[in-house]
Amino acid sequence: MATLHYAAGGSTADVAAAGFNLVDVQYVSQVDALPDGMKALVYLNAHDGATSSFIDQVTPFLNNPKVFGFYLCDEPDPTGRWHPLTTAANLKAESDWIHSNFPGAKTFISMMNMGSNADPSFANTYNPANTGIDYYGMGAYVIHSDTGSTPDYSMIDRLVAAAVAAGIPADRIVPEFQAFGGGNWASESGSAFAVPTAEQAKAVFDHWANLVPSPAFDYTYAWGSQNGDTALENSPELQAIFREHNTSSTSSTPPTTTEPTPPATSEPTPPISEPTPPTSEATPPTSGATPPTPGATPPTSTDPSHVDHIIHGGKGNDTYHVNNAHDKIMEGSTGGFDKVLASVSYALSAGSHVEQLSTSSKGGKAAIDLTGNEFGQTMIGNNGDNKLNGGGGSDLLKGYGGHDAFVFNTALGPNNIDRIADFNVSRDKIYLDHAVFAGLQGGALAASSFHAGQSAHDANDHIIYNSTTGSLSFDSDGIGGHPQTQFASLTPHLHLGENSFLVV
Repeated sequence: MATLHYAAGGSTADVAAAGFNLVDVQYVSQVDALPDGMKALVYLNAHDGATSSFIDQVTPFLNNPKVFGFYLCDEPDPTGRWHPLTTAANLKAESDWIHSNFPGAKTFISMMNMGSNADPSFANTYNPANTGIDYYGMGAYVIHSDTGSTPDYSMIDRLVAAAVAAGIPADRIVPEFQAFGGGNWASESGSAFAVPTAEQAKAVFDHWANLVPSPAFDYTYAWGSQNGDTALENSPELQAIFREHNTSSTSSTPPTTTEPTPPATSEPTPPISEPTPPTSEATPPTSGATPPTPGATPPTSTDPSHVDHIIHGGKGNDTYHVNNAHDKIMEGSTGGFDKVLASVSYALSAGSHVEQLSTSSKGGKAAIDLTGNEFGQTMIGNNGDNKLNGGGGSDLLKGYGGHDAFVFNTALGPNNIDRIADFNVSRDKIYLDHAVFAGLQGGALAASSFHAGQSAHDANDHIIYNSTTGSLSFDSDGIGGHPQTQFASLTPHLHLGENSFLVV
């Protein structure tokens, strides 16, 4: 049975109260503040090899006795189809550098199932032989709304068998437990995930224990609610279930492990068959915290400076941590897949080709507002009250928890249609700029101005929600001669009404 227990996201105090003793951290200050008996798993989000920025990121943590190891990245993709292309050679370079410079520190990744739930596969991906990584997380989220009292626990058997067949020994596998349900996540079959009952959670624990009896640690996903779901942070019942499990096996002494198998030199080859894509629109459910990886020359994660910076990225995949709203990130159109992770409200500079703008911690609760530019981006909030404004371009907006506002204040057109991935009717709002949505009166949207259907049914209908497709459109003259213009896409079949809108 595992003696270390990790929860994705959550503060040290919160997770400790639920019996977790391996903490999701980003900064040295968080590590130093850990109480006795707790260890740190440092999230790096790194997949480009032992670059100078990687070394700068890891160096402040070297030989800190409170560090158990490093979470290199979440669900690296050997195909580049869903996430940035990640080679085994790059992961090996990172893991080897850590092992050489921090003896005893462990390296970890969580794996992406390249097959299906019925026939999982990790072939031609990553294993100890081609990466030297110590541990590999495996997620089998088997509690669904359509399974009732008979979840498919055998999915765990299939997952472990596929991992072993791909060269990952059972003692290198880290079980990932489901601690969420509801919300907008969808399973492979299209059904909703369900919050585990105490009986179901125990069955999952027992099933994993039979297959992987002594893992280095276990991984619970997730502490923070991320997509309108119920998770550990907002469910005392779930916390009690995991507290009982965690405290029955907790020890302050991390387990010892054997050295990794000497690596092979060959690169993984692409999967022969087409993998089944993740079930969410953009990326599958991931860890609640996505911390920064320094890019070209930004301040490091331990730099408390609030001096303004103008930062020019190179051609690689850069990730910038921003703690000053006046910093300017400049990226060209050939600059790779670039991310900005902000711990303050932040607006992208015009002309900068940044692909993702996100809060620095999805599990955080700070009210951080994010504003895009004329290009399309993925924009990700946190568990606080966020205001997300995609600007121009077609953006993917994810508010996560909290009471979020999605702002539309740029000229409408076919190349400026934003997708709101997780709109929550009970707490989120859509802000409509009165200058763009001409004719709407300021304040709460009038009931007569909203219509759910394919098109307007009278002259007063200006905001049209097609509940079948999820499209959200503006019709300037209702049933007059002007066609409606789509400006957003939401989840279909929401109970959307005029109360979800505010004209500003």
